[in-house]
Amino acid sequence: MTISGARTVRRPRFDDASPVLLEEELGDNDFLGNPLLKPESAWGADLGYEHRLGRTGVIGVNVFYRSISDLIELANTGVPGAADDPTGDRTWVYQPRNTGDGTVYGVEFDVSTSLGFLGLPDTGVFGNLSLLESDITDELGERRFNGQSNIVYNFGFIQDIPSFGPAFGATSRKQGAPYDRFVAEEVRTTYGADLEIFVEKRFGKRFTIRAVGSNLLDGAKAESFNKFNTTQDQIDRNFDEYELERETAGPVFQVMARLAF
Repeated sequence: MTISGARTVRRPRFDDASPVLLEEELGDNDFLGNPLLKPESAWGADLGYEHRLGRTGVIGVNVFYRSISDLIELANTGVPGAADDPTGDRTWVYQPRNTGDGTVYGVEFDVSTSLGFLGLPDTGVFGNLSLLESDITDELGERRFNGQSNIVYNFGFIQDIPSFGPAFGATSRKQGAPYDRFVAEEVRTTYGADLEIFVEKRFGKRFTIRAVGSNLLDGAKAESFNKFNTTQDQIDRNFDEYELERETAGPVFQVMARLAF
């Protein structure tokens, strides 16, 4: 069992603190740095338990809690952007700010083991599942942290073939849909699953060739936008515009050679 506590500080990125206006930096929206940003600080606590599975495996669970002060998030200033067209597409100036104080908490499960107990000592499996929740209050009320998924998981396997020397495996990843709420705009983003496979062969003790195929499911990203003219319209749910965007990417294949010396 492990019990830990920590005090952490995250200082603003240079770009966030530099008072420079970058036009159309965020799509068609502008970005303005904020030199008055305070560092983001947090008190954290973790409670974990791990248990051995045979000679090579381990399974674990970890519960965590973070109390965060001066959370740094990107916010809509309500100022029209350089590309704003009141009769058509609306654009805004976004700026990092200290939203306030909030909390993040959740639980994480991990497992990694060979399948020797099933008569498959050269097969290994692994997986991770994280369940997350957060709370913060802004000018529109309570919400989750912007951009935070409520669930993230990955799992996969690795197979060794001792008689020939190669190994191969696969990993699948998926995350839940984060929700972002700004002044005059709300965005919900969904992501497709990602599948990656690899084949690896070692020659001698120093040289290895590895082939990897990533994004084999043609992963897609879909965003839905709720847009409003004013904060009061947003509170009253008086929509100005509703927009859908979707992006799809094809697979990527790589071959890498590695020499240890």
